[in-house]
Amino acid sequence: MNFSELLKKYENQKQYKTADGLELLTLTKKLYISNEISLQDYKELVRQISLSCDRAVPTL
Repeated sequence: MNFSELLKKYENQKQYKTADGLELLTLTKKLYISNEISLQDYKELVRQISLSCDRAVPTL
């Protein structure tokens, strides 16, 4: 699973788009625990979510 597939899955489940990385991390963790994604996919998605959150938050 890649990042765009994760966003689509989230949107299908919740019926709205999210900009909150914590919600995406929660979904990613649930998918991993339920064996819907591999450990490698989990690690990659967590990395991509953290990178997208870093870009979304302006630094001073």
